[in-house]
Amino acid sequence: MNAARWHAALRIARREAWRAKGRSLLVIALIGLPIFALAGADIAYRTWQLSPTEKLSRTIGTADAGIRWAGASVQQTPGGYLNYQWTTIGDTHGSRPTTAGLITQLPAGSRVISDDESSQGAQVRTPAGLEYASVFGLDYADPMARGILKRVSGHAPRSVDEAAVTARIAEKADLKIGSTLRLADFGTATDSERTFRVVGIVDDAGSRHAEAVYLDPSALPAPPPSKGQDYVSPGESGWLVDSPGPITWQQVLNLNKLGYVVVSRQAYLHPPPSSEIPFLASSSSIDGQVLSIATLIVGMALLEVVLLAGPAFAVGARRQRRQLAIIASTGGRSSDLRNVVLANGIVLGAAAGVISIVLAVAGMAIGIPTLGSLVDQVPGHFDVRPAELALLVLVAVLTALAAAAFPASAAARTDVVAALAGRRGTLRTRKRVVVLGLVVGAVGAVIAIGGATHSSNGATVILFGVALVELGLIACTPALIGLIARLGRRLPLAPRIALRDAGRNRSAAAPAVAAVMASIIGAMAAILVVASTTDQNRRNYHASLPMNAAWTELDSSGPNVGPQAVVDAMRSTLPVSGLVLVRGPSGSCSFTRPDCVVGQIDFANMYWQERHPSRYTGGYLPSTLVDDGSGLKALFGKPEPAAAAALRAGKAIVVDRAAVGNQGTVHLTGSQAPISSMNGPSAASGSKQVTVPAVVVSDGYPAAQLIVPPSVAAKLGVTPRAIGVFARDTRAPSDREKQALAGKLNAIDPELYYYVESGYHDDRAWMMYGLVGVAAVIAIGAAVIATALADVDGRADLVTLGAVGAAPRTRRVLSLSRAGVIAGIGAVLGTAAGFVPAIAWVRAQRQPAGFGSVYDSGGGGGGTHYSVDTLPAQLHLVVPWLLTVAVLIGIPLLAAALAGAFSRSRLPSERSAE
Repeated sequence: MNAARWHAALRIARREAWRAKGRSLLVIALIGLPIFALAGADIAYRTWQLSPTEKLSRTIGTADAGIRWAGASVQQTPGGYLNYQWTTIGDTHGSRPTTAGLITQLPAGSRVISDDESSQGAQVRTPAGLEYASVFGLDYADPMARGILKRVSGHAPRSVDEAAVTARIAEKADLKIGSTLRLADFGTATDSERTFRVVGIVDDAGSRHAEAVYLDPSALPAPPPSKGQDYVSPGESGWLVDSPGPITWQQVLNLNKLGYVVVSRQAYLHPPPSSEIPFLASSSSIDGQVLSIATLIVGMALLEVVLLAGPAFAVGARRQRRQLAIIASTGGRSSDLRNVVLANGIVLGAAAGVISIVLAVAGMAIGIPTLGSLVDQVPGHFDVRPAELALLVLVAVLTALAAAAFPASAAARTDVVAALAGRRGTLRTRKRVVVLGLVVGAVGAVIAIGGATHSSNGATVILFGVALVELGLIACTPALIGLIARLGRRLPLAPRIALRDAGRNRSAAAPAVAAVMASIIGAMAAILVVASTTDQNRRNYHASLPMNAAWTELDSSGPNVGPQAVVDAMRSTLPVSGLVLVRGPSGSCSFTRPDCVVGQIDFANMYWQERHPSRYTGGYLPSTLVDDGSGLKALFGKPEPAAAAALRAGKAIVVDRAAVGNQGTVHLTGSQAPISSMNGPSAASGSKQVTVPAVVVSDGYPAAQLIVPPSVAAKLGVTPRAIGVFARDTRAPSDREKQALAGKLNAIDPELYYYVESGYHDDRAWMMYGLVGVAAVIAIGAAVIATALADVDGRADLVTLGAVGAAPRTRRVLSLSRAGVIAGIGAVLGTAAGFVPAIAWVRAQRQPAGFGSVYDSGGGGGGTHYSVDTLPAQLHLVVPWLLTVAVLIGIPLLAAALAGAFSRSRLPSERSAE
């Protein structure tokens, strides 16, 4: 086709697009919706993907370098502590360096300010109690620190009694400029409290939810010595450096030998060759699993774009049928007819791409500053990459051409006589096409499910297999529509006409069904993948306590802390339904308490939890408890009268039947020794053995592996001690209640801490519901196109209905039925086919059998065991049935309802049909 013919085809396409504005806008919307989403995702990703300059600004401000004391010789990448790409080598260097000592290692004329962090943080007193916050020593008013923080109000601390706080802490602690900030346990003494006057409110440049306090560097307490040396962990001592010239990579290596981790602006922006970097970190910053999911979703989205636009171009080709016949009758060739339809794809695809890009840029410019506030990480500058967006416009044109290919091929075979006479043409589907479709679909399923587990690039294999499955189903769709159309004989008038029209107009109905199917396949695959990974994460999560329960450790407190005071504090602050002072034969002992005595009680079957992980008791509660039966209701979460009676009778309690021998007894070994003998039971520590009857509690929360009465502990020579306080709550404690508890515990002993079990948090649920919504929008759009096409082709039927006196609502019911037929068939096919990529991905991501850490049981038991802590839960396919039903039934019903709601009720007259 020469240039003149192309020019004519494009003119015809432009004119046809302008004449049929409604259809053109619908095509543009269908092609543009995925392009809009991809463009928005690209802009958002680039905006949140900070540039190297932005990363430096948020970490070291405008300084030439940031330095952290590591305490030992270091190897690092140019990113240093900015990207956590460094490691220590050799022994520690001992003394913490001074600022004056650091300056001697820097170029002459360098200026240095402190950028320190308190390793222990601090507890801020609030109206309700205490709230934890990080504490930094930084003069953020210095030009070198510009960019690390954003000043909200006030000024930076200028003396040791002034402080600035982040807006988050100011809100929680009810602080403002001029308020008094109280930091508990902040200083060298564990019972000290220091007060500061709030002079500034700031925001962290990188995090919206940062909870931090900023002091003058000289106000920070000296870090405590560790392991007998004046050694501190990295991050506690830091500096910002302004040097006369850039800090070179060689200077970075010299500082590494002295125990410093360095972020040099010069080295980071202009990294040295790899041969000069002694420590090479992994170059991949994207998790492989996330990358495979993203590749699969994007690939399926582009495939859906092609199928979505196909029905729209079928509408256009149907409307141009007579025009194309006239072109053919005046000497036009088949290639001319084909390229007229392809020109529609070029015009509408380019329009869709340009409009989508413009809307995406405008939408992100509005959405990132508003909705972006819901994300903790603060985005960088609004980053629009013209080359990447231009590529998306090209993608829109190419996908539009691909979508127009089948209608163009059909247009090239237009029967001129039939088109001019208004006849529909052939209605049959060749059997060999159906057979070929079934074969291609089966091969695609085998490739996707079987090939993904044997390929290093599983996402590509899955995508290729799913594409074959979709193509096979598309080839079979016309025949399936014709088969279903035969069921219309027994239906009422409107559904009967809808099925008959779908059967007669298969060339347009089939792409519409394929579009719905494609959208459902992608959504169902993503829903199944998200549900499966969420289930795996939930099974990998081991709760430390029952849901909403609280635990306060007593072993870490001082020897003079009264357990009853802790009990009263928890009872008065939390919504307690049951509370027990937990006593046990063992607990952790501090090396500062040489008088501490460690008690131990072991029983023979010590590996039962590996065989029965559902009764795994790893958490804050110890594995062995001593109780007289009064605390069982709180421990197990339900009354256990039989177990309480057993304890009063001198029997033991276990939580799994596998731990009890054939005689219904357990063999116990007890020992009690000072801290110097903490290597286990021995004859020297006076170990004793007894055999006692045992009762199994197989329901409720597995509070411990073993519970013994005080009388049995006495026989074993073990003195039980208060280990902690356990409280069951009626609901999740509020922030104010937790702050109140922290305040009361701090008043009792600053070393006391608490933990509240909040359970596994599913942060992916919104993704599944969002995918269902996107699938619904796309499916409804495809159904509306098919309904519009059926209305155009079935205009003569509507005229006939009006002539014989049919009610105006008949047209609305007819439109509803047509949309329901298309969306229903597509939903059934898409839901079934959506399992193929999901199953393939789950199989590809499964770990091989036996994956996990292995250890030898030792002793007399023999054999090898897998540790519950290190053996991950296997990935299984999980089907969220409620969402699946919503996709399978809800989307077709919604599509039909909307099509009926927006269809005209007035039937056309015979005159308007001419």
